[in-house]
Amino acid sequence: MPSFLRAAGFAVIALIAACSQPAAPASGTPAASATAPAQAVLDVLTPVVSAEIGKPVSLQATTSNVTADWAYIVAQPRNADGSAIDWSSTNMASAHENGAMDDSGAVHALLHKENGVWVVVEHVVGATDVAWENWASAHGVPAGVVDVPAAPAP
Repeated sequence: MPSFLRAAGFAVIALIAACSQPAAPASGTPAASATAPAQAVLDVLTPVVSAEIGKPVSLQATTSNVTADWAYIVAQPRNADGSAIDWSSTNMASAHENGAMDDSGAVHALLHKENGVWVVVEHVVGATDVAWENWASAHGVPAGVVDVPAAPAP
């Protein structure tokens, strides 16, 4: 193989690597690898959450229950570069400062597939209560999709 083709090949590989997302966030915690169905849901959810927070974010799923027509996602929002969000620089600064959101800013979301497209039905960012507790019954979601922890025994 001529050397200029080899050099061009290495240049393409370097360009692809430079444009790829990092394998792990800046915190050193391994990035969660989303399945293809979960990633499709995250691709729809991310701009909605970014708009609410007021800056571009990435979402790292910690729970993803995806069926053919329903998805329930719990994700941690991070800055686009993977670093932790400084909530004081967001639309949610006041809520965070006043204790009206959890410190992590965890996102809970319910999505439904309509005409082949995922649509956000409900979502919360940094909820301090179990806002998703009635989502399944309110929207006719099959059992086991929305992950609601069992109440402790009396």
